[in-house]
Amino acid sequence: MGEFVAVSAFRTGDADSVLAAAGRFFTANDCLAEPAQSTEPVTDDDVLGFAPVNGWTVVNWPRYFTELAAAEFISRDLAVLGSTVRIHDGDYWSHSLLRNGATLDRFATMPDYFTDDPPEIARLTARYAGQPAVIAEAVGCPVDDVAPYLVPVDVEDGEDDEGYHVVEPEVGRAFPDDEFELGSPWVFVDFWRRFGPRFPDDLSAYLWRLRLAEGWFDKLPGGDAEL
Repeated sequence: MGEFVAVSAFRTGDADSVLAAAGRFFTANDCLAEPAQSTEPVTDDDVLGFAPVNGWTVVNWPRYFTELAAAEFISRDLAVLGSTVRIHDGDYWSHSLLRNGATLDRFATMPDYFTDDPPEIARLTARYAGQPAVIAEAVGCPVDDVAPYLVPVDVEDGEDDEGYHVVEPEVGRAFPDDEFELGSPWVFVDFWRRFGPRFPDDLSAYLWRLRLAEGWFDKLPGGDAEL
């Protein structure tokens, strides 16, 4: 079983305002979210908020969390730019760029991951193609800094011994100083670094933490995320 990661960055240096907005999102969806005791170990039900870096505040969501609806809410609530990423089963990553809750751009490395239907593949490929110029203008960086990351990754025909997709990795890095190759879903860390957000090196070094009550998965919306 691969990794499942959901993480969002909001362009604000006010981490307390992100915490408050996250709380309002959970309240609006009748999902109990309370501060966890610092002595308690981090669990798969915890939302972690980190100190701002480069004017961006990062929130790491629970495992299996579909974060788009929460990111849209916080971006709209705080009237800020948001960049939100999901890794699915260690195979691919998807990204949405938001401004004031509205989607500016979508990207996914494997838009055909869940379907073999040609018309659906065409629709999803167009929807999740990614627009480097849109991202660059919104975040204020050169388009050539982000364009090399918005490339598709192929899935081989067939499955491994456990019935999971086999991924054909891309060879090489977008830039020589990147940590990850393009075929790794963790390359979003390098993508983020090009325009500001930093994925935490140490997830235990959070600034605040919310513990979601049991049953949160069935209560929370996923937005219009398809991948």
